[in-house]
Amino acid sequence: MMADQVRVALLGVGTIGRELLRLTRRNPVYKYVALADTSGAITRNEGFTDAQLAEIIKLKESGGHLREVLGGHVLHDDMRSVLGQCPFDALVDATATQTYDLIHEALDHGHVVTANKIPLADVDYQKFKGLISKARERSRVLDYGTTAGAGMRIPDLIDGMGANGIDRLTGCLSGTMSYVSQRLNAGASLSSAIREAMEPPRSYTEPDPRVDLEGLDFARKLVILARACGRDVGLETVEIEGLVPDHLKGVPLERFLENLADLDSATGTRFEAAEAEGKVSWYVGTADLVNDKYTIGFEDFPAGDPIASSKESDNVLKLYPTGWGRPVTVIGPGAGPTETAAGLIRGLKAVSDAL
Repeated sequence: MMADQVRVALLGVGTIGRELLRLTRRNPVYKYVALADTSGAITRNEGFTDAQLAEIIKLKESGGHLREVLGGHVLHDDMRSVLGQCPFDALVDATATQTYDLIHEALDHGHVVTANKIPLADVDYQKFKGLISKARERSRVLDYGTTAGAGMRIPDLIDGMGANGIDRLTGCLSGTMSYVSQRLNAGASLSSAIREAMEPPRSYTEPDPRVDLEGLDFARKLVILARACGRDVGLETVEIEGLVPDHLKGVPLERFLENLADLDSATGTRFEAAEAEGKVSWYVGTADLVNDKYTIGFEDFPAGDPIASSKESDNVLKLYPTGWGRPVTVIGPGAGPTETAAGLIRGLKAVSDAL
């Protein structure tokens, strides 16, 4: 049965968090009682009004911080200090930082909906299982469907097929690298493709696009899906073909962006060679669950392969269920603020149904 109202504590008011607020702030089902960014957290037990949320969105878009919001709320050092003080039904994690401990503690107080891959992939498998177990023991929703595929919510598909078993997953789980692959096969340079992916209205990349180009964001998704299949796998076991030269890996973001053209030699002549054979070269990840092998990098595919049919930020994934003989292919928008926020709303709906 759907609850009349869900009290939401939102962690992260960046691009995704703001889009979530835009899509839900006029919906009476969702009452935002806490908001947090890097400057601190603000709470209002009766819920922030539509007008207040609109002002907060404007403030954050202009580069401001929640600590600057005046009147009508209580200020806290961070979201962790809010737990136990401000009653909430769902903590929504729209950050890209390590929040494992916060999520673990939040499950003592309410449900959790997350688009953040880091607390699920950057910890060992036992910790991952610990979150799942705690949610089950507390009868809490721990919704992480948005961590892979955004609004497509690929972990939900994996969960639905779990009884059959899955032997292999292969495809492009990065909206950024899907778009980049399309542009590279069309003859664009890597640097220009990345700039296009970064800029609005696309905004496909992580805040630092090196996370995408080094394959780390992609690897996190692959690990989460493999773990959803019950495999004890970590980031350290994924073989990644990265595209960032060593001299740009540790430099400040501004300097990296100034030297984006240095990436253009990373792809060599692979696209011309693939085209000459009637193929395309695509940045994909593969989880061979039978042989416990996990890889990310460019692979060649026939031009008519479903993986090559993606548009813009589409994610494409081929799943090979045990004994089926041929794959199940899913394709759809797998990145972008609106798509990700839509996935989070699905998670909030699951919380509403559980209340």
